[in-house]
Amino acid sequence: MTEQRAPAVRRLEALVERVAPRDSERWEARPSLKRGRQVSASRARQLRSTVSQLGLAVGHEGMPEGCGRSVKRLLSPQAVDVFLDLAGEGVFRSPQRPDLMGKPLSWPSRAALRDCLKILGEEAGVAVVLPRVARESGAEPVTERQAAVVYRKLADWAAQAPADAQSARALAVVGVILDTGMQTAGMVSRTVGDVELEPGLIRAVYHTQNAEHLPVVEAVLPLRPGTVTAIRQWLVFREELVTGLEGSDHGALWVTLSPTAAGFGADGLPLTYEAGMPLKQWGFRAAHVRAMGRLNAALAGQWDPSAWGSWVPLPTTPEALRRAVDVEALVPELAELRGRFEGLDEEPVVRWADGPHPGVPSFAVHGRESTYTNYRCRCKACYLEMSRKNAARRAARGG
Repeated sequence: MTEQRAPAVRRLEALVERVAPRDSERWEARPSLKRGRQVSASRARQLRSTVSQLGLAVGHEGMPEGCGRSVKRLLSPQAVDVFLDLAGEGVFRSPQRPDLMGKPLSWPSRAALRDCLKILGEEAGVAVVLPRVARESGAEPVTERQAAVVYRKLADWAAQAPADAQSARALAVVGVILDTGMQTAGMVSRTVGDVELEPGLIRAVYHTQNAEHLPVVEAVLPLRPGTVTAIRQWLVFREELVTGLEGSDHGALWVTLSPTAAGFGADGLPLTYEAGMPLKQWGFRAAHVRAMGRLNAALAGQWDPSAWGSWVPLPTTPEALRRAVDVEALVPELAELRGRFEGLDEEPVVRWADGPHPGVPSFAVHGRESTYTNYRCRCKACYLEMSRKNAARRAARGG
């Protein structure tokens, strides 16, 4: 028996199929969104997931009656408010994953859901009003004092020659992130040739988020002695791992420690990613999470609250760890490229920053943090207001 889906859901499915076709032959020729760019593969999955959740929502007793009759009703403020609340609680998770049913969505997942609702509304010609929500922080921020103590502990461990490759790589990775604030993409692209141990330098790269039209920024930055020691210890293990590979050294700084599964080949047989091969982004993140779990356990066991204050676990993801670094202070060129404007006391000028910023509605009020966050506006007024709010939060935490 054919499943009967609500008219609103069928229309949204058709809209998603148009901009993100499942057929690989149609994918390359997919049209752009109304906001001016094509959807990525990850965004396509998010859009399909959002429509699937909306399909489950139209039959839920908590949703407004008759919301599935049209997209306008389904994306009305009343329906969207209820949907986001219920979806955030995990009510509309996929039935194919019963183990996740009822598990609340993470904040990144909630943010993606909100973005997808906005995109669906734009494609359907329906104005979607999203509720303003404050994003919860994943953990208590690490103070500068604790970060300094943690770094000294890590440097001491590196000087004592780590007993295994995982510890050596973890100490080197954490040191480089704390010294440079590099993103994951920049970290995994580093080569041995990018590091100069004698003068203690590393060639770093930075990508400007949400601005693909802007160039990559490169900078040569100093490394602290503890980081240099950690990298030197890691390179000993790396050489042993890379020596076992066929052919010449590929040069990647961060490599795998053991063979890992890499999908299946054309013959249906499993493929293996050998130890000593370059770490990719997904592997780098997964390895970092595991390593930080070990480091947090070790640090907590040696922490002296009377001398250093209460223990706050370090963030387990590389993205969260790098937020402790003032990257723009390290790389002025990046600050300029991201649009940090001079003259903060001047009257904010409501204008577009250089480059396309589609998707900001005409009714948006510029010079507000919510416009910067909810609509991703990067005009001067919104950027300055966001900067002021962030500075006030940092001052409050420090006080």
